Amino acid sequence: MAGLVGKYAANKLLGSQMKKYQNKKVSGGDDPFFALVEDPKRPGKMKKVKKVIPAYIPEHDALVLASVKKTAYRLDMCLFNLFDMRFGWESVIGIVPGFGDVVGVLLALSVWRKCQKVEGGLDSGTNTQMLLNIIIDFVVGLVPFLGDLADAAFKANTRNAALLERQLDKKYRPGGRDDRNVAGLDREKRQQNRKSGIYHPQDPPPATVFEDFDDEAEDRRQFMREQDAADRVRQPERTRAPTQQPQQQRNGGGGWLSKLTGGNAQSADAGRQQGGNVRR
Repeated sequence: MAGLVGKYAANKLLGSQMKKYQNKKVSGGDDPFFALVEDPKRPGKMKKVKKVIPAYIPEHDALVLASVKKTAYRLDMCLFNLFDMRFGWESVIGIVPGFGDVVGVLLALSVWRKCQKVEGGLDSGTNTQMLLNIIIDFVVGLVPFLGDLADAAFKANTRNAALLERQLDKKYRPGGRDDRNVAGLDREKRQQNRKSGIYHPQDPPPATVFEDFDDEAEDRRQFMREQDAADRVRQPERTRAPTQQPQQQRNGGGGWLSKLTGGNAQSADAGRQQGGNVRR
């Protein structure tokens, strides 16, 4: 149940952003929000799907990952396409010489610090790779114009979000290993497709499950049903007290009023009968 709550809370955090940017192109295999998979209803065609956080990631780490993915998408991809590359706010800020580069590295460091909030922190290898990505991003961005384009192509924040996904997947994935490598797919073709953001439906990237855009409402309803089932307390049924029959039914006649009215009615009948005899 805790995993389900964590998944729902984290994906709710991402949901509004995915809806806002659902018309954007998929930007490579490390796109934090979207991927392309083969459409089973249209063989040979691709459809865009959402990358959501699986239930096996605990709630705290799922929320950290969701926040990192959200920030990385804003900084690296959320604005526009140019030269077949996606640009975000960091690329635009980096256009300003000197100042933009400093702001960019500070933003990247804030994403890195956010990654460190997962349970147990980052392992040494992941931590080193993230810092190296930030350094490369900063140095490349110092070159006027061409450096800004290279910076937009490199996308340090997106790379670091993917590194965090790999660490969490390795740590929490059931079985402790990645079974996707034995999915029966051609390894070279698989890697080439992943770089373009194209995945087999049963071969998602680490710490990710695919979800169609029309599955969100059903996922929310399913969560609410399971939440209600877990929290419901069975109330004891109320037993009705036996209804008492009216007094007059139990006594067969009625009270003094009924007797009085009944007696008056009988006297009247007797009087009418005697009157009839006299007239005859």
